[in-house]
Amino acid sequence: MSVEDAGSIDNMGISKSDGKVVLTISDHLSWEDEKSHFNLLEKKIGGYLGFVKSGQLVAVLPDSRNKDVRIELIYQFQPSEVASRFLSAAKQQLQSMGVELTYRALPEGY
Repeated sequence: MSVEDAGSIDNMGISKSDGKVVLTISDHLSWEDEKSHFNLLEKKIGGYLGFVKSGQLVAVLPDSRNKDVRIELIYQFQPSEVASRFLSAAKQQLQSMGVELTYRALPEGY
């Protein structure tokens, strides 16, 4: 599962540190083709939102009921300047919907 598969959740769980539901997107793609990459991210994030808003999240993970949701993007390649602006805009848009978006690099050694 990865950013290329908009119909699946790459990973999910409940954070022990803050109690939020965390839905992870695994992004192994470079930013050479930004337009395609943006399109894939939009579809993947949209799929995650649909999963949450439809009630599927609670059906699959009952302990998620009434918990805040965070989508966490873990990327292999450092985003370009344009990609960083895209991610910042996505973060603001999701925040207005009550969903947190965070993004960070894959830890060293993977």
